[in-house]
Amino acid sequence: MPTLTLPGTGQPGTNRLRRRRLVVIAVAVLAIVASAGGLLISTRIKSPAQLAAQTAPPASTQLTVPVTRQVITSTVLAQAVVKAPPEVAQLSGANNGGGGNGVLPVVTKIFFPKGSTPVPGSVIVEVAGRPLFVFQGTVPAYRNLSEGESGTDVAQLQAGLQNLGYSTGGDTIGVFGPGTASAVAAYYTALGYPVPAAPGSPKAGGKGRTAGQPMVPLSEILFVPRFPARVVRVAGPVGQEASGSLVTLSMGHPSLAGQLPPSDAALVKPGMAVSISDQATGLTRRGHIGSVGKRTQTKNSISGGVYLPMKIIPDNPLPASLVGHDVSLTITSAHSAGPVLAVPEAAVFARPDGRLYVTRVTGGHPVQVPVHVEVTGNGMVGVSPAGGGTLAPGDRVVAGTGYARNLP
Repeated sequence: MPTLTLPGTGQPGTNRLRRRRLVVIAVAVLAIVASAGGLLISTRIKSPAQLAAQTAPPASTQLTVPVTRQVITSTVLAQAVVKAPPEVAQLSGANNGGGGNGVLPVVTKIFFPKGSTPVPGSVIVEVAGRPLFVFQGTVPAYRNLSEGESGTDVAQLQAGLQNLGYSTGGDTIGVFGPGTASAVAAYYTALGYPVPAAPGSPKAGGKGRTAGQPMVPLSEILFVPRFPARVVRVAGPVGQEASGSLVTLSMGHPSLAGQLPPSDAALVKPGMAVSISDQATGLTRRGHIGSVGKRTQTKNSISGGVYLPMKIIPDNPLPASLVGHDVSLTITSAHSAGPVLAVPEAAVFARPDGRLYVTRVTGGHPVQVPVHVEVTGNGMVGVSPAGGGTLAPGDRVVAGTGYARNLP
């Protein structure tokens, strides 16, 4: 029987089998493509109902918060700069050791070093064997004080001696008489120094001065307007010739110069409590407002804008290390007398009847409750129910509206 041979192959039936395989593969590919295309079309084509659901605005939901009972405080934020206290100095040229009479102004003792706090009547430093002591007084020392002199500086000397227990006898206040001379002699003797003697030169106006009477040389007394006073600089060390400032004292403690935004001027009054905080050191202090200026300023503005100057009085002294620092102020401008029912400001609304309400939600049902506003502060409102309404801590009130995103 003859063998079947397909044309061009030289092998019987080979081309026929190959064609069958190609047909099967083509049919399979078409089936896969058709299946994928149908899936793609089904995912891209949506019904009108699906389109409407996805493009509709999101459903709104009520945001509720609990009613609390708390003290409501209203605060104002401001800034301040810590300033060094004023200073007073005694120059070395005013000392006995100023180079005259063959005496060099050499520091022989230091009784109060830098940072210490002398009191009225204290000897701070000794130069060329002579003391420099400090008394309280607003008028600086500017002359030798001896019998026959009169003035405010004499009155300051007399007051200082009397406060230390040295009587000035029957001398008139402000007049250096025999009683004041005796008090000066007793004071120097108690200090352990020879009593300075007046030279006895004539005075203007014809009145004379008795030679050898006790006196207080300009070089040995320093008047300081107020205490406490702290030693900022003192000549030394011992054995070194004094030059420049012999002693410099700072009066009192560092002060606070506050800067209030003008927009808050109506809210802040003298006497209000202040919290003082320094971010650099973490230090906090309490205080109160001493005064608020009436005219705006821009000089040395911390924020770079206009401000009203304020005097801030700390309850406790500020450390000297804060001098030059900018600090933050939190001023308590108002607060409730005690705990009150408190809700966020957003929970209170007005109705056309002119009354204020909150919406209490109980079991999913909203009830509008009329209220009186007692106090506001820092986003909270103190309220009390009115018109027979009820409101208690723990009740939930509507404070806003939220939106839930529609899912496809």
